[in-house]
Amino acid sequence: MTSIDKLLKQANIPISSRQFWRYAFVFWGILSIISYIQHTLVWLVEGKSKMYIASSVQWLITYLMWLGFTPLILYAAHRFPIRLMENKASWGKMIVIHVLIASLYALLIAVVSYGCLLHLFFYETGQWIGPVNILYWFFYSYSLSVITYLLVVVGYSIIVYTYQFQALKEQNLTYELNNEQLKTQLTSAQLQSLKMQLNPHFLFNTHHAIVSLMLQNDTRKAIDMVTALSDLLRGVLAHQDTNFLSLRDELNLTQQYLAIQQIRFQDRLRIEYDIDPDTENCLVPQLLLQPLVENAVTHGISGLTTDALIRITTRKRSGDIQITVFDNGVGQRRNGRSGGSGLGLNNTRLRLQQAYGKAAHFEFDQPTGGSTIVLLTFPCQTSLLTTSNHAHLSLNHH
Repeated sequence: MTSIDKLLKQANIPISSRQFWRYAFVFWGILSIISYIQHTLVWLVEGKSKMYIASSVQWLITYLMWLGFTPLILYAAHRFPIRLMENKASWGKMIVIHVLIASLYALLIAVVSYGCLLHLFFYETGQWIGPVNILYWFFYSYSLSVITYLLVVVGYSIIVYTYQFQALKEQNLTYELNNEQLKTQLTSAQLQSLKMQLNPHFLFNTHHAIVSLMLQNDTRKAIDMVTALSDLLRGVLAHQDTNFLSLRDELNLTQQYLAIQQIRFQDRLRIEYDIDPDTENCLVPQLLLQPLVENAVTHGISGLTTDALIRITTRKRSGDIQITVFDNGVGQRRNGRSGGSGLGLNNTRLRLQQAYGKAAHFEFDQPTGGSTIVLLTFPCQTSLLTTSNHAHLSLNHH
């Protein structure tokens, strides 16, 4: 690896040494042509009778040396960077250093030019030029030399900072992407944990109901409930690695759960569905409805001897899905409290907050006369599947 390659690598400039020399040649070539045209026009305006070859050679030597100095200039720019964001004393000191280096280059160019052109000037003019011309050429081109040097330094600094900024930007985007992925994984793990809390809670209640039926010698109902429980568990296990389901699939799981309760309550329980077809493909957390329905059964209609009602309603509102679970149970009349502080309801709150943040709303209401209403509102994020390839969910009134 050449010194140029090392310098470019340290500056994070993604070009090869060959490209570097190509760009340097183009840059100094353009400046040299502009300079030569300028000197030629000055000669024409002054009306001199002869333009010496030595003047053109001096011009060529000057810009060839600047071309050769380019790696050293860039090294100096890298070694003594000008950072305007720092205090004035710091970058002011760097500018002084660069002016001194530029002065050294200008003096060196004048010395080399004198040594190379001494005999050529004598050949063309018949006179020897003295060493005093070194100082003459130095001071004559001093301001242009310093400005040219600083132009290269500032241009190099801008390029370096641009690439560094781009690299930092890409690095920041990578960190943000990794951070979002970690957040997504954490959210998924937390949702999975919350979902798994429901399973033993639900299974315990169902197991208790089955045992009660067996103790009552109601074997037929117990067998039917075990079969319905098996169907429900099969549906849950089919989506065990999925935290979100379409509302259609979630309603199917809810129907399987309610089938168990239908066996338990028989004619005492009526279930109604009012499902907006536009909501069927909205993704919802798996087992979102089951704890709400279980709460309606356990704390609502279980005390009713007849005409128990559970109604599930969904609506699409301005990009959000609204899900309402209503039961006509005793509500505050027996429980003596409101706010929905049960395990299933708290779990639902946490899952909605974890999945949607402030975009989700959970409302729990128990009117004075009885009944309980739970209203969920959160963004409707549709699945990749189109609704045109699926039949709308058909739910019959029970």
